[in-house]
Amino acid sequence: MPKVKFGLQNFTGRGKDYRIKVITGRDYRIINKHGYPVETHTVRTADGYILDMFRIPSSPNCKEDGFKPSVLLQHGLISLADSFLVTGPGTGLPFMLADRCYDVWLSNSRGVRYSQRHIRLKASQDAFWRFSWHEMGMEDLPAMIDYILSTTNEEALHFVCHSQGCTTLLVLLSMKPEYNRMIKTANMMAPAVFMKHARNKLLNMFGNIIMSMKDSSFFGPLDPIRFLLSIFCKCSKFKQFCAFMFILASEEPTSYMNIPKHFLQLRKSGKFRPYDFGDWKNNKLYNQSTPPDYPLENVRPQSPIQIYHSHGDDLVVRKDIHTLISKLDQVVLHDIAFKKWSHADFLFAKLIKNVVNEPIIKVIDRFENR
Repeated sequence: MPKVKFGLQNFTGRGKDYRIKVITGRDYRIINKHGYPVETHTVRTADGYILDMFRIPSSPNCKEDGFKPSVLLQHGLISLADSFLVTGPGTGLPFMLADRCYDVWLSNSRGVRYSQRHIRLKASQDAFWRFSWHEMGMEDLPAMIDYILSTTNEEALHFVCHSQGCTTLLVLLSMKPEYNRMIKTANMMAPAVFMKHARNKLLNMFGNIIMSMKDSSFFGPLDPIRFLLSIFCKCSKFKQFCAFMFILASEEPTSYMNIPKHFLQLRKSGKFRPYDFGDWKNNKLYNQSTPPDYPLENVRPQSPIQIYHSHGDDLVVRKDIHTLISKLDQVVLHDIAFKKWSHADFLFAKLIKNVVNEPIIKVIDRFENR
């Protein structure tokens, strides 16, 4: 395997010198065309995965010098850092935070386009894909948080997440409670934690098929997915599904079947717990026939957890959100009373600036006494 350089990879101070590949599959200067400087930082997890993070350290609209508090944005399933960027300056949360003089970091969890490397394994090997969001919470997040705090000489940062990104944070804070002191604010958009009452029609349609598939066969060659999207997306009934799947269909070939299976296990059990491998392996790993619940009572960041929930979200529904709230210490619920505000609208809606992003920034500003 070629040697990998860790740490800061690219920084010119000029955004035009940096390119990232966005959901269209074309080289598109989504950050640099707006004049924002960008850095790429590469970190290694304890179990050998190599992850790239993007950093927007400043903004042409920030006139303040000196210290800028760090904010880490964590994407969800079938997504990556690009998902926070596609709406552009003015409405995109990373740009808005940079404009408010925050130091913005965008994660890329193992398996996505920017993080398909390992110190020993290749992405073409099944062994590379033997992970779920449990490993993202236990390995990816601590590696990235440790790196950011070491780089910026801070003791804690702000955390913003969507869907599975929130799942991984709760895994980390419950299983490694020492990280609670490193989280100033936790801002959770549609946290996919308890899913017993999820009513998504496509989940109902394909759930049994997914559970019957080989663990490493999900999201393999993408041509069939793109073909199905070209058919389904002509029908207005599948608009929300198409918006959410658009990122997936433009990704490089990946295969991490354990992740959707893990969510389906949560739905069936009504519990928030690690992966269920079956009685024999469960006894070997957990010393019991079923996985133990995550100890959510350990989740205690520096300030009350902020949860953003929509009435139109059919994946993370109101009953399950209230189950989550009952398990946590201090929570502030932000209720979005739009029946058509879907799970994906937390990233792509036209009203995202006022409905979600400004309230998140207000919480962070208040913590920083701004």
